[in-house]
Amino acid sequence: MSTVPPNDVAIRQFFYSLIGLKNNGTIVDVGCGDGYDLREIAKALPSDARLVGLTLDGNTIEAAKASTDGDERFRFVAADAANGLPLESNSADVIISKNFIECITDKDALLREFHRVLKPGGQIICAHYDWDSQIMDGDDKELVRKIVHAFGDLKQGWMNDCDAWIGRRLWRTFERTRLFEGSIHAKVLTETEFVPGTYGYESINSYETLVRRGIIEQNDYNRFISSIKKLAAEGEYLYSITMYVYCGRKR
Repeated sequence: MSTVPPNDVAIRQFFYSLIGLKNNGTIVDVGCGDGYDLREIAKALPSDARLVGLTLDGNTIEAAKASTDGDERFRFVAADAANGLPLESNSADVIISKNFIECITDKDALLREFHRVLKPGGQIICAHYDWDSQIMDGDDKELVRKIVHAFGDLKQGWMNDCDAWIGRRLWRTFERTRLFEGSIHAKVLTETEFVPGTYGYESINSYETLVRRGIIEQNDYNRFISSIKKLAAEGEYLYSITMYVYCGRKR
């Protein structure tokens, strides 16, 4: 099972607090990964609730199934959401999705699928970190900006699309379909310790991928990470990133 940094847990708890389902019903998580969010949400749900997780990776699906230890409320399905959701129309009370919609090229088509699967008046909660909103102090402003923007624009192998501004574009993405009536929320993850297991630490260290891809020079990365470590050693390190959440209902 995944280990989630403490401050990221707090962000997720805010995300969960927006869910309107209090009794039995069906919650679908599109892009569920190993099922962490569904397992957390299930703690507050009755025994007759149904929780369905969809993700593309078959290995992740197996991990999700194993993590629920035979709990019959859960069902995990390997599916490519870019080709539609393998669910009946008007079958879900709530659809949630976190840090997933960025990867889909035809976002309007995905939202039409959300609308189809939701019951009349059903709820959609879609959350995404805005990668270009990552903020960290450093000695060289231009270098920090360069690295943050380069990482935000990095399209990884499992992604069909990439948009570092997807968080701030959630409102536009949903509103232009006229399929939902909702509101937008924002929550900031902030950290002042640069230690393994924290969200900022893991994110900043993953920037080394840019060197391996030939996007930035090794010397630039070394200067960047040395500056971060220096600030951390002096108790002056700061990292933050903003999550945006669209919370709406089917029209």
